[in-house]
Amino acid sequence: MKIFSISLSLLIVLFSVSSCIEHEVVPPPINTVNLDGSFTGYVNGTQVEFTQNVNSYLGNTSSESFVQPSPLPSRRVYMFEMASPSNPVSIRIKLGALNWDLAANTEPSLTMFNDFNTNASVAAPSYSNGAIAGFEVAYTDNTSRIWLSKQNNPVPQAVAFTNIKQQSDGTGDYSFFECNFSCYVYSLNPQTSLIDSLPIQNGKYRGWFKR
Repeated sequence: MKIFSISLSLLIVLFSVSSCIEHEVVPPPINTVNLDGSFTGYVNGTQVEFTQNVNSYLGNTSSESFVQPSPLPSRRVYMFEMASPSNPVSIRIKLGALNWDLAANTEPSLTMFNDFNTNASVAAPSYSNGAIAGFEVAYTDNTSRIWLSKQNNPVPQAVAFTNIKQQSDGTGDYSFFECNFSCYVYSLNPQTSLIDSLPIQNGKYRGWFKR
């Protein structure tokens, strides 16, 4: 009986000690996508290179929406650029437009977003002013002068989207891509009132669009 009492006392002590131990709560791992962009290419024969977090260059993405009442299609154009707050030189690309019915969805669904970006890799988009119906390139030079590609250009121009990958995290849904393009960009010369042009050759962009 004495042995039983001692054993019972030990069990009570052990239970009391274990109940006082605070168990560490380990939070679940945070799923984050790797936003790492870059651009290389030749602008007017000079090599240009932008790399994420080098010389303050960062990849930026946004979108423009043109909303219309159903049954007219609403449209969304996606943009990506490499830009720096300390250097005016940048290159931006746009791709559009994703069409959707506002009565069915207030925003394009993830499936629509994925299909839109996948289709761009299956069939090369045409160059389009403002990217309303395809692809547009905008180059900003070291004087902050903006140069734009144009549609229906008799000069040969090309674009190809590859390696489309969709990823999501707590900040949203992303479509990662590689984009190769060559084209001419144009700008009005404020001194001569003539249109000047610059060739962009072997442009290679690695970036993303956000839904």
